[in-house]
Amino acid sequence: MGKMEKLFVFVIASILSISSLAQVQVCPVNSQPEKLKYIGMVTYALPTTTLKVTVSVSNVQEVRGYFADYAESLLGLTNIIQKNRNCYKINSVDIEPLRTADLKNCYRAFTSNAVVAESWADNALHLPPAFPVDMPLAPYQSHTASLPDFFKNYADVSYTQQSEAFVDTKIIDGVVTQVPASHTKTVSKSFESKAREAADAIAKCRKDQYALAAGEQETPYSGDALQIMISELKEWESNYLSLFTGVSVTDTVTFVFYVTPENLDPLTLFYFNDNKGFNKDQGLSSEAYTLNFNRIYNQVYEIVEVQYPCSQYITRSKLPVSVSLQHDKTRHDFGIVDMYQAGSLQFVSSNTKQPVDINSIGIVF
Repeated sequence: MGKMEKLFVFVIASILSISSLAQVQVCPVNSQPEKLKYIGMVTYALPTTTLKVTVSVSNVQEVRGYFADYAESLLGLTNIIQKNRNCYKINSVDIEPLRTADLKNCYRAFTSNAVVAESWADNALHLPPAFPVDMPLAPYQSHTASLPDFFKNYADVSYTQQSEAFVDTKIIDGVVTQVPASHTKTVSKSFESKAREAADAIAKCRKDQYALAAGEQETPYSGDALQIMISELKEWESNYLSLFTGVSVTDTVTFVFYVTPENLDPLTLFYFNDNKGFNKDQGLSSEAYTLNFNRIYNQVYEIVEVQYPCSQYITRSKLPVSVSLQHDKTRHDFGIVDMYQAGSLQFVSSNTKQPVDINSIGIVF
């Protein structure tokens, strides 16, 4: 083949290649193609990363014991609940990255190629379900506790029977005779005496547990029977002990919400107060919990300027970012999260001979 023939073949191949690329034009969503009689169109948004945030919060209710004033004098206990109160604490904070649509960066692709148009139509039949990133805050109760029945329903008898013995003088058959007699009366028990009875019940439970464990009983109980009896005695001891120490019950509530950082600037995630708990809006005396993002790569490739219409697809790749939660001087690291917001615009060839899966480029509408 001569030089002129080779040059001719090269020119024809170049023209065909340019013609092939020109069969796909990509424009901003509100633009129209230039000089292209298209037979297929698809609209897509650049992918972005939405973070699903799950915050677990406990509401701790502390209830003072009925006999707290006698805990030290009768049982030697000092580390007890001194007053009724509610307090909140954060159990955990988790994030999960999700691929969603960046509605501020939408493009429309046009094609005059039947193969590409058919590929787009086929892709549209297999679209993943759209993710509702604007879902409202969704709290749900994961665990609810209540006061123990023994503590809640405890009501000691406020009165006791007392018997008094004395000698009664009677005339029997004309003879003055002294005979023994007794009189029973009901008296009110003091609060301290009630506390002493509860303390005595604790001491008896402990004594019985020791006797069973030491084998002082006459009946040869089996090992399982001993364990059951000791367990029941421990429960009784714990019930009476709570009358002095107080009880603490915990309700756990989990909050789920979604945030889409538009950039990698610090983002206030939520507010928290020990007395009022979790809040999405800043409240009085609430402390902010902030997400911080740190790029861990050095080189960034960016498209400085895009000429429209473009003969190639425009997409965005994701890059690794270190994500942490900051509260005052406390920091919790979530590790590395791949985020599209950190990536730059990129070109993807629109070769019509091997159509690209449009769903891999962006979120198709």
